Amino acid sequence: MPTIVERLQQDAMNSGVPVSDLLRRVKLAAVKLGLGAVEDWVEHELKGYQGKPPEYRKVHGRPMGRNPYRGWMPLGGNTESISWMPNAEPVSSLEALLAKANKGSTFQVAYPDKLAAMLDQQNGVRGWNYALEVSPSELSRILDHVRTLVFEWALNLEKAGVMGSETSFDNEEKDKAQKSSTVINIGHIGSFVGNLGQGNTSGDIESSGINADQVGSIISQLRSHRSELAQAGVDGARLEERLLALEQAIAANNRGALRGLLTDVRNSLSGAAGNLIATGAVNLLNAILGTGVPST
Repeated sequence: MPTIVERLQQDAMNSGVPVSDLLRRVKLAAVKLGLGAVEDWVEHELKGYQGKPPEYRKVHGRPMGRNPYRGWMPLGGNTESISWMPNAEPVSSLEALLAKANKGSTFQVAYPDKLAAMLDQQNGVRGWNYALEVSPSELSRILDHVRTLVFEWALNLEKAGVMGSETSFDNEEKDKAQKSSTVINIGHIGSFVGNLGQGNTSGDIESSGINADQVGSIISQLRSHRSELAQAGVDGARLEERLLALEQAIAANNRGALRGLLTDVRNSLSGAAGNLIATGAVNLLNAILGTGVPST
C-alpha cells in the first residue's frame, strides 16, 4: 500500500481526483506533521478566502455592462485595470461551476457596488449592471495551480525524508518536517518562513528563550513585504512603530520586553486575515511565543 506522501503524489498527478479531495489529504498530512501554515492554506482553499487571495487566484476577463435596452455589451475605452479580479471562492465552488460549463460558455463575476457606481458615472448612465466575463479556462487554471503546488509539496516532503506510513508519520519524520520548513511550506508562506532558516521548531525556540537574531530576521522580512501587507489591510504605520520598538529592545538587550512586543506585532497582522504572507508570519510568531501548533 502507498504511504501518505506517495498517495498525495499519485493523486496530484491524477486529474480524475478532485482538487477538493486532494486538499483534504494535504490537511490530513499537515495536521499529523504539525505544519500549521500549510493547514491554514488548505483551509483558505477549501472554505474560501476572507481577505485578499494570493496572486494565482486573479482571473482575467472582458469587462461588460448591461444596457437596459440592448443587453450585455463590452465596455469601451481602456479597461485593462478592471480586466482582472481576485477570486476568493472555495475550490469546491470552482469545481461545481466547471462541471456545469458547456462548450463556449462563460461566467460573469459581478463588480463591487463602488466600482459599478464609478462606471455609471464614467459612462453617463445610471443603474447599469457590470460584470467581468470570464472563460472557464481561468477557473481551471486556478485549480491546476493548486494541484501543482500540492504535487511539488509532496515531492519536497519526500526529499526531506518524510514519507509516512499508510495512515501516519513517526516522530522522526515529524521532527524532519518541522526542521525543513524551507522546502515543505506552500506558496508565499514558504518564501516568508523558509528564509528564516532550518532547524528551528517551536519547541527549540521556547526551551532556549526568544532568539534575538530570529526576531531581527522577522523584522527585516515584514518590512520587505510591507506593501503587500498594507494592501491586505494591515495598518502600516502602526506595524512600523512596533517593529521599531522591537529593534530598540534588541539594541538595549531588553529581552524581557520582546515577548510583549512580538505579541503586539502578531496582533497588528490580524487585519490581513487570509493573506498568506501574514499567515506565515503569524504562524512563526506563534511558534516563537510557544502558542503555535506543537512540533510532535
